[in-house]
Order: sequence, then C-alpha cells, then structure tokens
Amino acid sequence: MTWYTFFKSVHVIAAVIWVGGAAMIQAYAFRILRTGDGKRQADFSKDTEVVGMRVFIPASLILFLAGIGMMVNLGWSWSQNWIVLGLIAYGFSFVLGAGFLGPEGGRIAELIEQQGPDSPAVQARIRRILTISRCELIVLLTVIVNMVVKPVGQNGWFLGLLVAMVLGIAAVLALWMRSPQQVPAPATK
Repeated sequence: MTWYTFFKSVHVIAAVIWVGGAAMIQAYAFRILRTGDGKRQADFSKDTEVVGMRVFIPASLILFLAGIGMMVNLGWSWSQNWIVLGLIAYGFSFVLGAGFLGPEGGRIAELIEQQGPDSPAVQARIRRILTISRCELIVLLTVIVNMVVKPVGQNGWFLGLLVAMVLGIAAVLALWMRSPQQVPAPATK
C-alpha cells in the first residue's frame, strides 16, 4: 500500500459514512414525516442533530484531511475544476452545517420544549431543516460523481454536473415551496 492508496481509502470511507449517512437520514425522514406523529418526528430531529455532530462532522474533517494527503502525495494541481468544485462544496457544506443546520437543530429542540412536538411551528421547522439537508445531499452526490469522473479538460462534463446539481436543488426547493406547511415568521414583541 502506498501513502496515496492509504489516504484515498480513508477519504472514500469517510465519504461513504458522511454521504451514505445523509442519504439514510433522508430515507428515514420520508417515512417518519408521513406518520404525522409529532413526537416521533421531534425525536428523529434530535437524533439527527446528534448524528450530525458526532458522526458527520468528524467524518467530513477526516475526508478533508485525507483529500489533502492525496493532493500532497501525488502533487496534483489545486486549480483543476473537479478539485475546485470539491473544495467549494466542502466549504459550502461546512458553513451550512455550522451556520444553519446545527444551530437550527438547537432552536428546534428549544421550540419543542416550549410548544411541544405537535406544534405547527415545530413541524414546519423540521420540514425546512430536512429540505435544506436534502439540498446539501444533492451537492454532496454531485461532488461524488465529479470526483469519480474527474473531468479534467472536459468542460462539458463539469458544466453538466453543475447544471444537474442546480436543477436538483431547484426541484427540492420547488417541492418545499408547494408544501402548505411553511415556516411561520417569528413573532415580534
């Protein structure tokens, strides 16, 4: 085994944990949301926050470090479009998780304590956070295809992946916008 294959193995395992886990959360979310059971949905939301903090964040950091290890080991150029997309997506996901998903999970937990799991505001926020995490999953899946294809000098592939990602996110957001349960505006004092 070379250092490159070691780093690549660690990188792929971390990606499987992170992206596979995110896909499983969405699969469970579809099932749990259909039950209409507020308590079950609230418990799921709390569990998802724990998984995000204790599994996804460490896996994403390991993935990033292993990616750097591969880059340094092979001396690849950091300016290749497939690498730039991966770095942008990683940064986006990190900022989204730290800036919205994590704090929103905490706000949902507080709202559950105040209003109960069946509150329309709680249910709307759970649906919103799951919608945002679906969009993030589309970005991550696009990055996986991008990393496998490595469209060096193939701008058609690269641009096609970007278009597919944008269309996927637009479809998820359009479905959410059609949903009757939007997040209510916060009450003003």
